[in-house]
Amino acid sequence: MSRRGGEFEHRTSIFEGAFRAWSHLGGLDPTDLENKTAAELDPLTNPLEEDLRLLNRKGVKGNSAENKEAAGGSGDDGGGNGVNEEGQDGGSNSAATPGVFSGKRREYPYEPLPRSGLSHPFVQAILSPWLGADADQYTIQLGLTTLRTWWQHRRKGESGSAVAALGTDKMRGVVEGYTRHFCNLAHCLVTNDKEQPPRTLN
Repeated sequence: MSRRGGEFEHRTSIFEGAFRAWSHLGGLDPTDLENKTAAELDPLTNPLEEDLRLLNRKGVKGNSAENKEAAGGSGDDGGGNGVNEEGQDGGSNSAATPGVFSGKRREYPYEPLPRSGLSHPFVQAILSPWLGADADQYTIQLGLTTLRTWWQHRRKGESGSAVAALGTDKMRGVVEGYTRHFCNLAHCLVTNDKEQPPRTLN
């Protein structure tokens, strides 16, 4: 799990695409989720114009317990128990004015990973293209810990290392591809298979 040979870019592009997809799904109106197709809810062609999670974010500040819960500090996704491989430098969303877009960078509000962990097909789908089909149980568990840790830190914004790694035209296209793929998958899992949805939709 070193950063050699593009491993860092590969892993981070998968994680970032999944994060954006899960965030987008969590911001949808439940009625739209049930009645519109995945194409109509595409996060790239139909981004959320106004995201109440971002607009309401300032309202949770001032009450530390509520703020911790809103930030995912309740431990729903079991994160925070590993090394922050991304770093915590300069989360680009942390000081932004509430709204979907901050400057030219779109904001994606934090949605915790499904509590069921590896039992949830969405989590399995994130780890699979990174670890490969032949990963043993130890590698999968280590991968899950890495994913949970990354996901927790991502709520503060994209790290400087991730922004640099994914900032090229090529990598932006890769992330967008993963975002669309994971959004379509999550939409299918939640609407058709009745899997656990993002927390905001509960």
